Amino acid sequence: MIDYNDAIHEYTLEGIHLPSVSELLKPILSDYEIHPKYAERGTAVHNLTELWDTGLYLPELADDELMPYMMAYEDFHDQHEVEVHEIEMMVFNPTLMYAGRLDRLWLIDGKKHLTDTKTGGKYKQHLFQLCAYHMALPPTDCELSNLYLNPFNFKLHAWGQGERVYGNRMIEALSLIYWDNHRRDRKSIEKILEAKHDHTRSI
Repeated sequence: MIDYNDAIHEYTLEGIHLPSVSELLKPILSDYEIHPKYAERGTAVHNLTELWDTGLYLPELADDELMPYMMAYEDFHDQHEVEVHEIEMMVFNPTLMYAGRLDRLWLIDGKKHLTDTKTGGKYKQHLFQLCAYHMALPPTDCELSNLYLNPFNFKLHAWGQGERVYGNRMIEALSLIYWDNHRRDRKSIEKILEAKHDHTRSI
């Protein structure tokens, strides 16, 4: 149903632009800028952890700057029993009409987690990002957590229930703001989704 253009990181529904989770969060990130150097490092570490979990990681892929982060990721796996279910899974919320790619759905010590891996410190927008992914999944009971990787150490942080309720409300509000500014596209997408729903119901 949803098309994704990896070259320009765009989600569309029958040619109509859909906001990504990152795009939804833009109104509250205007004062939060990540230096390109740190953004590139975060992306590189993210890609290496994906290779790790798919069995394709080789130590020589990590340079001197990235190796301490990967040693932290190795420690995480050494200290926890991890069973990966989904990596980079595309999700779509048909009610709030946004799409994205979640980082990990996995079991950590037997408990289901929806996790996003970050380098650096904890920020509230990490919660909002996880809430958006969770709200785009079929109903599923799981922890929302961030795995923070820093040189030679890691921290697994699970967000509390009260924080999650707040995060859900924020995503709902941001969706309303986005689609109020894109009313024509909203109406078109609503018609498409309604037609698909009616077709499915008639089968």
